[in-house]
Amino acid sequence: MRKRKCRDDRGDRIMDSISRNLDLPTDTVSGYAHMEISGNREVILEGCKGVLEYSDCVIAMNTGRLTVRLCGCDMTIISMQGSQAIIKGTITSIEFCN
Repeated sequence: MRKRKCRDDRGDRIMDSISRNLDLPTDTVSGYAHMEISGNREVILEGCKGVLEYSDCVIAMNTGRLTVRLCGCDMTIISMQGSQAIIKGTITSIEFCN
């Protein structure tokens, strides 16, 4: 008997195929957030849908499929335009939660 694949698996495979055929990064078409990290001082997070938690030691962002939680000291959101957030501070950890 063949194992049935989950519908999410099929969707992920389709998105992978589209990104390969169009020569695009997978995260561009998959709905996942894109993150650029500069040392432990700055994160540019694209794909933000909102702020879930905000303090000087924790910033949690909703990215649709995941919650990205940045922990550290002197954390602040420098800019939030459209779906992009620039977060600065001394970053000690990054967590990804479903």
